[in-house]
Amino acid sequence: MTTVMPVRALVGAALTTALGLAVVLPATAVTLQSSTRAVSAASTAPTVLKAGSKGTSVTAVQRILAIKATGVFDRSTVAAVKRLQAWKRISPVNGVVSGATWTALKDPTLTRTMRLSRTARAGLAYLAWAGSAHGFGIVYRESHGSCTVVAASGSWRGKWQMTTSLWRANGGLKYAATPERASCANQDKVAHTVWVRSGWGPWGG
Repeated sequence: MTTVMPVRALVGAALTTALGLAVVLPATAVTLQSSTRAVSAASTAPTVLKAGSKGTSVTAVQRILAIKATGVFDRSTVAAVKRLQAWKRISPVNGVVSGATWTALKDPTLTRTMRLSRTARAGLAYLAWAGSAHGFGIVYRESHGSCTVVAASGSWRGKWQMTTSLWRANGGLKYAATPERASCANQDKVAHTVWVRSGWGPWGG
């Protein structure tokens, strides 16, 4: 469990604003601001972070990777960094943040401009969004990357753990009736539409 709220915790608010999040919950706003600060902190971070490291730079990495932000480079942080390295094909996959791993953590979706401007989000190249370290972290947190998983309650579905209502409101029906029935690629397309409209807010920032 992370300190941010997953999509299921915010679905009520999302529905009341036609899934556009015209009104952002205070807690979500704080989380989004923290993500922006995380990018800034990461850009001035020390050369190497590894198991046992502590401080604001560690917190920044944890926020970018959508894990619990403790400020301590613990086992869960090592594991999250290794997942990112494997995904980005960074060698060695050692859970140490340096060089190319810092580059992979520079996420264009987390800038202040992207947080505040739907127009800016719409203008970001799809491949840049798809390569987001934060989005990758959210997917792992929500579904461990499984595109067919359905929560025991039946409410949260697929790779991004979207509700059927969120799925339908963002164009999902052209792919399948529910998220887990669509391909992973098409689930990503719908999630991208959600992000353009609302940023990372529906997943807790």
